[in-house]
Amino acid sequence: MSSEATFGLRTCIVVSWLFALASALSLHAAEVEISAADNLTRTGQLSRQQGIPTVVFVSREACPYCRTLRNKILLPMQRARKFDNRAILVEMNLDRTGPLTGFENSQMTAQAFGDLYRAGITPTLLFLDPEGREISRRIVGISNLELYGYYLQQSIDEALLNIRSGVPEG
Repeated sequence: MSSEATFGLRTCIVVSWLFALASALSLHAAEVEISAADNLTRTGQLSRQQGIPTVVFVSREACPYCRTLRNKILLPMQRARKFDNRAILVEMNLDRTGPLTGFENSQMTAQAFGDLYRAGITPTLLFLDPEGREISRRIVGISNLELYGYYLQQSIDEALLNIRSGVPEG
């Protein structure tokens, strides 16, 4: 085989390998989702067992800021495993229809959840203990996208401290 043919074959193999690797990585990235807040009783039990807070991302379908927060901050943090052993992240879409299970094992709607927590402005992040009490200052809206991840980490740190000390923010 000529050196040109060998070079062409090697190049073809490398390009094919890189394409396969890129496809596998994009599939892995696409698999990461934020869990829907379907059963907050179960989420609270996990929170208690792990000793970590629940972060509820309150969103709406037509909210462009919610999409920005999800795609630019929350999903990349989740892919980078920034929530592992620190918080349970779930999404409460206020446009969702049908019942869900609240923290007290009662059936409620997403809108009722939003009303209960006075979280009608989206996006809102709530930091809750296993019983569903707020234990860190909520984050409402996006004031500075570049610093949002930092503020989120600070709120998770505060929530972790409050859970471990047993003191609700109140």
